[in-house]
Amino acid sequence: MEQHLAGHPVGGCLNVNTVQACGPDAAPVRELARACRMAGETALRRRLEQAPDLPPGHEPATLARLVHTVSDGIAVQAAGGRTRQELREIADLALRALFPDRPGPAQPRAGS
Repeated sequence: MEQHLAGHPVGGCLNVNTVQACGPDAAPVRELARACRMAGETALRRRLEQAPDLPPGHEPATLARLVHTVSDGIAVQAAGGRTRQELREIADLALRALFPDRPGPAQPRAGS
């Protein structure tokens, strides 16, 4: 989330924004953005496959797709002007929905 709000006047993810803004003539750019997204998703899936503490029923490939989908949504919302607090609340809710038996995320320190 922080990368989507890193103080840039136009927030969001270059990959997500590029795919959304591309017209029909930009198929090569859209395909490159898709390949980058898939590489990140594959890397996350591989990491999740090694995680010893995934709850039962959480398929690493599906979880990786979900994480990327939520992240892309956060990027779009950041570009649309959502506040850091609003985006953090969305991310926290997504994590609680995925892992209801785990303690909630640590609260950010004042001023961060």
